[in-house]
Amino acid sequence: MTSPPVNVTPGSRPGTRAPSARVRQLYVVVVLVVTAILFRLVVPHHNRYERLADDVTKAIVANDMRPVEGDFNALRRPQLEDRAKVGQLSNDLNALGAFKGVKETTPSGASEGYHTFSAAFEKATWNEDMTLDADGKIAAFHVHPSTAQ
Repeated sequence: MTSPPVNVTPGSRPGTRAPSARVRQLYVVVVLVVTAILFRLVVPHHNRYERLADDVTKAIVANDMRPVEGDFNALRRPQLEDRAKVGQLSNDLNALGAFKGVKETTPSGASEGYHTFSAAFEKATWNEDMTLDADGKIAAFHVHPSTAQ
């Protein structure tokens, strides 16, 4: 007696199943989370104060302080509307070439609310001093050439 032929699909083994859709989704989520964590650790990112100083510097370069007006103390906002003063500073910064970004340089032990930054441009690096009030609004923001220049 001969046994009937067995239909076997090539590449499959009896008792194995493909992963369910739920397992595949979980795998994708885990890969995305791990990728996001690695990205956050590897790629440099600005702290809150660096982002604020960066935004203000970009506004000065663009000679348009409206995007950051709400970040300033109400007592300082009228100075933002001084078109001659902002325009002159904008011209000075534009002469330095493309703006590359800021890096916080605040020394340890600095008074609360006081932050210093190094603002990198294509042709030079300038310094920025920012003082925040008790509400976290900018009470003073000064941009000036570094003393090394």
